[in-house]
Amino acid sequence: MRTRHRALTALAMTSLVALPLAACSGETEEKPTEAAAQEALPSPDPADATPQERIEAYFEASDAAAAEGWKDVSFHERYLVPELSEKAQADGKKRAESGATISGERRLTNWISVEQTDTGATVEFCDDTTELTATTNGETTDISNSGKLVAQFKLVRESESGIWLIEQKGYYDAAITCGAHFAN
Repeated sequence: MRTRHRALTALAMTSLVALPLAACSGETEEKPTEAAAQEALPSPDPADATPQERIEAYFEASDAAAAEGWKDVSFHERYLVPELSEKAQADGKKRAESGATISGERRLTNWISVEQTDTGATVEFCDDTTELTATTNGETTDISNSGKLVAQFKLVRESESGIWLIEQKGYYDAAITCGAHFAN
């Protein structure tokens, strides 16, 4: 299989799911404690999360960071192996310096597990970026032609009870469409 990193991947699309905001109201006297609020939030790194759930969480975190101009790229540490995380953080810092942002909705569909063992997994899915818009220094760039790309991610974990980390991110050649690839 011939993979290539797409420009959108190089832009490290999006980030953490926005945490629920606490609504303040003068009508109630009771305010939750910080500890209670932390308990109500889901863990970003559940040990029982599937490879698909970890990839989805990574894209949510990446998309959120992209929308904010990559001001915080530390989320990579939670989802990527150290070598890939270092490179992604360096790339994110460069994007932040350029004033680049990406906004819109990404759709991840057609999930298939190509291979999975206790400590390794290869997952393919369709990354639909047709609703995303890139802006650099106030100039909007049309990235809708990137369209629906077939992605293949490889994940690893130290043990059967460990957290899945993305070890490799790649995309099939753009000529291989999601419709054709996932029709089988």
